[in-house]
Amino acid sequence: MEADKVSGVASMMYYPAQSQTPGQMISTSANAQGPAVETDTQGVPPASDQVRLTTPSATLKSLETVKTIEQIHAYRNQLVNDTRATNEALNKATGWLDQMQTNLTAITKNYPPFPLQDTKRKDLLMSYASIREEIVKMTVPAPPAPTYEKVKGMWSSLFGQNGQILPHAVPELHATSGDNEVKAAVTTLGTTGDRLAAISAGVTQTLARS
Repeated sequence: MEADKVSGVASMMYYPAQSQTPGQMISTSANAQGPAVETDTQGVPPASDQVRLTTPSATLKSLETVKTIEQIHAYRNQLVNDTRATNEALNKATGWLDQMQTNLTAITKNYPPFPLQDTKRKDLLMSYASIREEIVKMTVPAPPAPTYEKVKGMWSSLFGQNGQILPHAVPELHATSGDNEVKAAVTTLGTTGDRLAAISAGVTQTLARS
């Protein structure tokens, strides 16, 4: 009797346990708890289950901002170019005015005064007349609208609607013009030159502040 009990215990101790693979263990657990959810090795749901957030409105806003900046730059570039054209023409005009004043000053400052029939005097007056012909024919482009408002009064007193300088701003003289006419012309040319310089400075300062 005791021998049979010992034999039975020995049989239970050495009976090989049934082996299970990891997959089988997961399957069994799944069957017990419900359908299994497939996961990757790190436990993160597949990419197909993730929510992808896109913000097309944000990129569109950035694009519109870039376009606005481009338009601002284009506008400022055009403003600069137009102001430069005005200043270049004004500078050319003032250069001619300086030369005309130089010719007339050579007459008024000469001592003793030139006789009216003096050849050199006539040459200086003819040179003056030649330069004047050029300056009254030239066209000075008006400043662009934002800056024009700052110099409108001075501009309209010197230039016509066609951009040509008004005749009274540059007095007409002839080879036989007397000393009083020459002196009056020198004064007028000085005033015109100062106004042209003021216009140039005004539009440039307005551009710099814009």
